[in-house]
Amino acid sequence: MTGTMGPEKRRAAFEKAKIISATPQSIQNDLVSGEISLADFGLVVFDESHRAIGEYSYVFIAEQYMKTAKKPLILALTASPGGEEEKIQGVCRNLFIKNVEIKTHTDEDVRDYVNPIHVEWVKVDLPLKFLEAKVLLERFQKSQVEAMKKLGFGIGKRYFSRKDMLMMQGRIRHELLQRGKTAPSLYAAASKIAALLKVAHALTLLETQGTYALNEYMQKMSTESGNSGASRAVKSVMADENIQKAKAICEELMREKVVHPKLEALKHILVAQFHENPESKVIVFNHYRDNIRSIEQYLQGIKDIRAARFVGQATKGEDKGLSQKEQGEIISELRSGKYNCLLASSVAEEGLDIPEVDLVVFYEPVPSEIRMIQRKGRTGRKSEGRAIILLCRDTRDEAFYYASRSKEAKMHSTLRQMQSPKAIPEKKLALQTTLTKFTEGYGDKVIIYVDSREQASSATIKLKELGAAINVKQLEVGDYILSDEVVVERKTVGDFLGSIIDGRLFGQLTAMSTNYSAPLLILEGEQRELYTLRNIHENAIRGVLASIALNYRIPILYTQDISESAQLIYQIAKREQLGKENEIRLRIGRKGLTVKEQQQFVLEGFPLVGPSLAKALLKKFGSVRSIVNASIKELQEVEKMGPKKAKRVHEVLNAHYGTGEESKPLPKDGNGFDEAENEPAGAFGEGNDEMENPGTDEGNNH
Repeated sequence: MTGTMGPEKRRAAFEKAKIISATPQSIQNDLVSGEISLADFGLVVFDESHRAIGEYSYVFIAEQYMKTAKKPLILALTASPGGEEEKIQGVCRNLFIKNVEIKTHTDEDVRDYVNPIHVEWVKVDLPLKFLEAKVLLERFQKSQVEAMKKLGFGIGKRYFSRKDMLMMQGRIRHELLQRGKTAPSLYAAASKIAALLKVAHALTLLETQGTYALNEYMQKMSTESGNSGASRAVKSVMADENIQKAKAICEELMREKVVHPKLEALKHILVAQFHENPESKVIVFNHYRDNIRSIEQYLQGIKDIRAARFVGQATKGEDKGLSQKEQGEIISELRSGKYNCLLASSVAEEGLDIPEVDLVVFYEPVPSEIRMIQRKGRTGRKSEGRAIILLCRDTRDEAFYYASRSKEAKMHSTLRQMQSPKAIPEKKLALQTTLTKFTEGYGDKVIIYVDSREQASSATIKLKELGAAINVKQLEVGDYILSDEVVVERKTVGDFLGSIIDGRLFGQLTAMSTNYSAPLLILEGEQRELYTLRNIHENAIRGVLASIALNYRIPILYTQDISESAQLIYQIAKREQLGKENEIRLRIGRKGLTVKEQQQFVLEGFPLVGPSLAKALLKKFGSVRSIVNASIKELQEVEKMGPKKAKRVHEVLNAHYGTGEESKPLPKDGNGFDEAENEPAGAFGEGNDEMENPGTDEGNNH
């Protein structure tokens, strides 16, 4: 069961099946919308359970299961729970785990059933030109570090890790929010730490990937620095003499087609592998998608190597992602032998049914013990496995490799200590206030209509936990509809600033204020970050905020985080709905529609009917009344109105309200008109009089 299966099919399968194997997101979505219940399930198994942290679907599913199941039992499986005891404890708490059992390849009851994986290291050295570029990049870093020290932010490590830099960036940002304009030096520090991050990434690409990936990155920064909205960090990086010299060396290496020595080593490894075993299969893991394309191009035409690029679904710039279907086709072609080598990003580390491979090659070591274990686990399943790690001497490669080995050893030690049940503090599941009790005295449920794009957000999950009845729809306006008058658009500070830059915001505000009498904008996050997060002038942001309040007349409510946003949305919905008899309107239509526009609007409310098909129907039949009275065969005479659409529209027009069964025709006079109404039979139900004035709000709402 996956998200590609429609909700109705999932619901039907859920009612019949004894065992369900599902993606967690599909189960979470159906739990949120109330389509399914876990009350009758005797066991839930969470595979790759190390993912059960933060907002991942496993956490929500486990809580819902423990709340509703009669006799809940949870089994959590993972080959790589992580090295930090606090994180492992968190996973256990989130999944209500009381006992830990650890098994390794060396355990007596396991070793006869597993295959050894032989790990080799192939070490290479950077060419002289690479070292020259490296020295230039490090000079820039040194100048930034010295400047940071003078500003009161000391840095003293040889390899100042990305994690440490991000922590420093967070500290600077926090102080900016606290002191703001009283400490102008903080702005300089923020710019320098951002520049350090960019050049650290360039160094990583140079040392571990090669000229293609570095050149792509340098060109991207160069283009960005020429834009008027470029950050000070990018401009300072690209204006530096050392960076320009490093960029020139990189371009020279590209012209001369000098590649990273890892590429040569990889070619020799693959040629030897396929020469020795022509039927074998290999996965080459690379952390950087930009470089996978260059590896693919380098290996093209080499005898016996049939390599395929295998990446995730997201498209990044010109690097097009692979759809789920395309991924499946490549895996099938690897299985059939069309390809014998996958050049894969982290997407192939877990979760996909990739065939057994004889060799796994790490293009670079990874500092995560979890990812190291997952990558090695792709081999050695049916026979002895082999893993080769490419490592460049005296670079970040060495630091990453030893970090992952240390973390893996620590993980096993931590797990051994946790095997005692008492080592895991039991998670107490707070009894939640029931919906009935929460709305006691009102007699109604709080219903919140959520846009389908918000379905998987933490806010929707928290609304469900608060007791709201969630109804997921593709909304035409806003993220949440709370009543016939109130529509809510929720934006984080980052998304708000991004929507100003790309122009989305103003279209959204117009649609909200035009169609709802009480639109509302929730701005989520630290309010002072409005003026520090993006390179937008403070006065421009203040102008936008003033325009929202005065021109669009939309109130802005500020919240600290997603939890507070959910609480606020729920309370507004409760205020709007409980004790009232108003039904919530979902469809919208702007005021003052002409008769022609209103006819099209009515038809667009039919299933599978969009603007072009609505116009074609009106052009063919001449009026809404004639369309309503048309047979399935007559409807199919319209272009793009196939049998499926025609049948669906006909069913909706003729089904009895509530039962879904086809209505019997009303008594008619000789002219085919209802005697009581003097209207064509079945043309309209109650409320025809509200359609008579197309210029009123009431008419537009039906």
